[in-house]
Amino acid sequence: MNSSAAQHDQDGEAKPQKDYQLLEIEDPYTNLDPPVGVMRSRSKLSNASKISVSLFEVSCVSDKDTNEKSGYIKGILLMATTTLIWTIIHISIKYMFSISPNMSAFDSISVVAYSLVPFYYIYAKIEKVNVNIFSFTPKMRLVILLRVAVGLLNNICLFFGLQYVSIGKGILIWSMSPLFCTITAAIFLKEKITFQNIGLILFSIFGVYLLTLNKSEDPEVASNEILGYCLLVTSAFLYGLLFVILRTMSLNNVHTLISPLYFGLGTLLQNIFIMIFMPGLLHFEEYKGTNLICLGILFIGVVAGQFTFMASTKYTSASGLAPIAYSENIFTILADIVIFNYHFIFTDMIGIVIIALCLVIPIVQKIKE
Repeated sequence: MNSSAAQHDQDGEAKPQKDYQLLEIEDPYTNLDPPVGVMRSRSKLSNASKISVSLFEVSCVSDKDTNEKSGYIKGILLMATTTLIWTIIHISIKYMFSISPNMSAFDSISVVAYSLVPFYYIYAKIEKVNVNIFSFTPKMRLVILLRVAVGLLNNICLFFGLQYVSIGKGILIWSMSPLFCTITAAIFLKEKITFQNIGLILFSIFGVYLLTLNKSEDPEVASNEILGYCLLVTSAFLYGLLFVILRTMSLNNVHTLISPLYFGLGTLLQNIFIMIFMPGLLHFEEYKGTNLICLGILFIGVVAGQFTFMASTKYTSASGLAPIAYSENIFTILADIVIFNYHFIFTDMIGIVIIALCLVIPIVQKIKE
């Protein structure tokens, strides 16, 4: 499999390849816009914009002989499957937290490591990918390590946040990552940021504030909820930063299997450190019954969801996939009502609508373009 993000000719034009790059689980679904088989004019784009466009084109161009309409349907079905898997994973983990308060985010994260490391190591061997980190330049070694650190922090913030906040509101806040990606791309890739981008971010944060108004009368529980909201917003920001790091790795011809493999290794090392120095953060005695089933769903779902997501990007553009990916919010909000008996108040409804609008507006604009 070709590990290059794109092959460039002397004029700087990106030439689509017949094979495809794998995409990381953590990749946001927006900020990548050209539909399958359609190239945007580069004459009016900045260098940073040209980079992001060429990356997306390589990830999403289908085989020449593939029927475009048939491919589009396949992409939609695969993305729907991915969304279903993520929904089941998140609801299962939230349910585990609700019936076993002693279980922590580190218990969930440890399962991710046990799932990712063997799978991606074997996959890399099959694809004959060089996984030796010392084969990269010092700069790329630093970028890979940064990817691991940001990924670990992102997962810690996400799972701890879901432990304290309702699943519907928690996943909705985490879905704000594409908005924050505009900031991180502007800082690190010098991409253009508009007043609309800033406005959508500020408006969505106001929506989060409205969500915090529905809090418990118990001061300790209310304090944990506020902490959860802060962690989820931080996770959304880190997710946006992670996308920039992954883009940088692709630009420097780092095979996309390297990212999840080293993230899994980093998580595994974190687990070993915790077991030696802070064993109280892991609760192996709770790994039984329903909890074991929930962790098993996470173990299998991480790999299955990765595969279906990677496959979906071969057939359909990100702007076409994003609305389906965001549909998870509908199911998690329903789960709050049906499974967890969460009572939404008026400010919750307004906050949800505000955040949803901030997420949908960029997608609609990209589709019109």
